[in-house]
Amino acid sequence: MKLRTEVLIIGGGATGTGISRDLALRGIPSVLIEKGDFSTGASGRNHGLFHSGGRYAVSDPEAARECMAENKILRKIAPHCIEETDGLFISLPEEGFDYRERFLRSCEKVGIQNTLLSRDDALELEPELNPSLLSAVKVPDGSIDPFALVLGNAQDAEGHGAKTLLHTEITSLIINGDKVTGARARDLTQGEEYSIEASYIINATGAWANQILKLAGLRIGMTLSKGSMLITNRRLTHRVINRCRPPFDGDIVVPNHTVSILGTTSIRLEEIENFGVTPHEVSLLIQETSKMIPAIQETRFIRAYAGIRPLFQSEEKGEDRAISRGFVLMDHGKNDGIKNLITITGGKLVTYRLMAEKTSDLVCQKMGVNVSCSTHLKPLPGANRPTGLTEQLKQFSINREETLCDCELVQRKEVDELLKTDKLKDLQDILHRTRLAKGTCQGGFCIHRLFGILHDLRMIEGDSNEALKQFLEERWKGIRPILWGAALKEEELIESIYKGIFNLIPTPPSPLEEEGEGGGSRH
Repeated sequence: MKLRTEVLIIGGGATGTGISRDLALRGIPSVLIEKGDFSTGASGRNHGLFHSGGRYAVSDPEAARECMAENKILRKIAPHCIEETDGLFISLPEEGFDYRERFLRSCEKVGIQNTLLSRDDALELEPELNPSLLSAVKVPDGSIDPFALVLGNAQDAEGHGAKTLLHTEITSLIINGDKVTGARARDLTQGEEYSIEASYIINATGAWANQILKLAGLRIGMTLSKGSMLITNRRLTHRVINRCRPPFDGDIVVPNHTVSILGTTSIRLEEIENFGVTPHEVSLLIQETSKMIPAIQETRFIRAYAGIRPLFQSEEKGEDRAISRGFVLMDHGKNDGIKNLITITGGKLVTYRLMAEKTSDLVCQKMGVNVSCSTHLKPLPGANRPTGLTEQLKQFSINREETLCDCELVQRKEVDELLKTDKLKDLQDILHRTRLAKGTCQGGFCIHRLFGILHDLRMIEGDSNEALKQFLEERWKGIRPILWGAALKEEELIESIYKGIFNLIPTPPSPLEEEGEGGGSRH
């Protein structure tokens, strides 16, 4: 199939969909290509922190300013994706007050609203905190649903004429002289080949930026930093809890819907594929975060996962946390002589809109088009929808529809509406668009209900039990690192249910897995 567009966007995370929306609102046609589903990269593998910029106020004031400015904008245009919890930066006895004073001064300089709380005031707000804390500083942090945010941008972009191709991989770039005139791509589910002609190419693939640039014979200086996180079986605090010290491993706990997310590590990677969470990282995260919230030591964990931060650096730095969390917009016409190729990488989830605006401004400049950005003014679809767990429970009790996921109150009608579209190509596409299987049982008591629906509708190709088995094997990757105590008992229960009811036979481990080298196979 041959396609023609003005702008080809590669990457379906927050930045890519943000650019697609920005260009669409300016009336500029685009095609977005993503090799997986939306948010399968860093946008869907973070700790869901709605940054105030406080974490970077001391070490990276420019990034902190960007976070605070975008924090205010997103509260207006995407309130349905955000829980305005506020956040506390707590000082423990081993830190003293030196860093706290630097933190307060830095927050003032970059415009982050802050309030100094006494020990007693902090414990009244959050009783689970370590009672030996010295003080806390309140900042306008929160939690954000990255999946809803990305899908909202994609929906609005498509509503204004943008086109999206999911599960489609760029196989080559077509270079003619000093321009990339287009690309070739392949649908990874159907095998269909695409030839896409475009006037401008935007590389918004984040940590995969150099993989795309390699197709043009280019490379940028980028460090890949793995961050691992743990999910608890309950919500530990009402607010985001940060350790008031220079950023380090295990210094943040983010409440997210009915659970909490503990983060995060920073480990240098050389390769971008096949990364996982190690037992050492799990132990380190529990050890460090429990210094802020002692109850973590006795908490049951339901999943471990990791994402990769794309950190741009013009010169080598020994410590990844010393690299700026700001973003870089690279015009390869100026840097490398390819006039119509642009790369945008780095940044934070909360600054995705600003990154998209700057990228779209550059495209307009190259096109000679004078159309200003409006994404900071126009709300995303669903912005008027009631938000918060209380409102969700009210709606749930009123509707009284068939429930698929008891943990996250996902009703069948929500899934039925999704299944009416022709864009869903993979089971994970459904999970990314609902909260199904994201609660405390991690799909153990709900995923078979979904498979039953898909089987009845004949939407699963081949053996339904084999597809279910593949899902459980993927789920196992996130369960294995936290498998002890109550989590082990629950996993044995779920295993017996699925083996007993569905007659699933375990996959024999490979020689490497038998020696403890691989991820292991369970079901």
